Amino acid sequence: MAEPNRIHYLDNLRAIAMMLGIFLHSALAYAYPSQNVWLATDSTSSPLIDISIWWIHLFRMSLFFLISGYFACQMISRRGIRDFIRNRLIRLVLPFILLYPFLFASMIAFFLFAISYLSEPQGLMAFIAATAKQESDQRKTTPETMHLWFLYYLIAFSFLTVVFVRLRWFSLAWVFRSRYPLAWFPLLLIPGVLGAGIPMPAPESFIPDWWPFAYYGLFYWAGWQIANQEEFLDQLQPYLWHWILLSVVLFIPYYLFLPVLDISLVLDRTSHLPWSRHLLESVLTAYLSVFLTLASLLFGRRYLTHKNFFLRWISDASYWSYLIHLPIVVFVQTLLIPWNVSVWWKLAITVLVTLAICLSSYRWLVRYTPLGRLLHGKRTFHRRHQSYDPPQDAEASMRSNRLIRRDDE
Repeated sequence: MAEPNRIHYLDNLRAIAMMLGIFLHSALAYAYPSQNVWLATDSTSSPLIDISIWWIHLFRMSLFFLISGYFACQMISRRGIRDFIRNRLIRLVLPFILLYPFLFASMIAFFLFAISYLSEPQGLMAFIAATAKQESDQRKTTPETMHLWFLYYLIAFSFLTVVFVRLRWFSLAWVFRSRYPLAWFPLLLIPGVLGAGIPMPAPESFIPDWWPFAYYGLFYWAGWQIANQEEFLDQLQPYLWHWILLSVVLFIPYYLFLPVLDISLVLDRTSHLPWSRHLLESVLTAYLSVFLTLASLLFGRRYLTHKNFFLRWISDASYWSYLIHLPIVVFVQTLLIPWNVSVWWKLAITVLVTLAICLSSYRWLVRYTPLGRLLHGKRTFHRRHQSYDPPQDAEASMRSNRLIRRDDE
């Protein structure tokens, strides 16, 4: 796909969502009280950070799945089912198989380092350390995908896409021909929210759970539908700031009703809220997720439509950064726990160090290597001409400085 035909606002949104993910995981160590369920629990915290992570948590992953569904529709429309299957095997299945052992070993190594580095581990790390010492503990454990759960379920959604397209069950164009789906579509998400529990956890088990299909699967499906009906977004575009304002209003009761997180919520997904509050919180979660995801999409269409070299580069690096960032975040957070500095300094250092390692390693170890070709296709590097002689014509100038990229979303 030629560069001028790229959908730049989706590239830019994906870059921003990736950076928000690094911020969210970096902030979990300093959020009150959600730090209690994070590996690196710091003694310093801030309620403002806690508010920010739950705001981001409501739409970041749903936006990723919606964009994935959008690109899946585009790819099948342009290349067909066979190329789609081949692309998903190369872009999703192979990286998962090849990099999972390395990432799992990295998390184990950083955990062992943290146990020896910290005199008194707190939160989830202290619980895991205490459990590991109890040889009589007979609890059954299941393998986990860690943060690669997104990749795991995206593979599953891709498989279902092929099945549904073959059976012609996937496209329901009439659903998004007006603005009315915004009134009832969030209601379809409520069973998934109720099945996940409040707040919604990461489905990290290798044994597939049903609620990610009922929740994130619907966002993936919505992205597929929107890819064929951009006029749906055209109808909603004038109301961008209405959706944002409505989301702010709904977020206030959502945050106030959130249960105080502790280790029991990690082990037991059953809601600790009364049934009436749990149902209300589930409804708020569903509507906020839809409104914030939609607002993000509309914001990108209005303000991020132009090609931005920095954001495009971040977008290219987003896959690699997603794969490796979590062990780095936990390691940096652990190093900073004994430091007697402001929580905001710790958060800034964690975010900047993680970004620096992710982006520099992508530039020097991934982008122009076979690993980069596996993750996002070939990127051909052309040095600029050192000569000061002007090119013969405009076409020659474009050829001399062009970075040819293949669209392998």
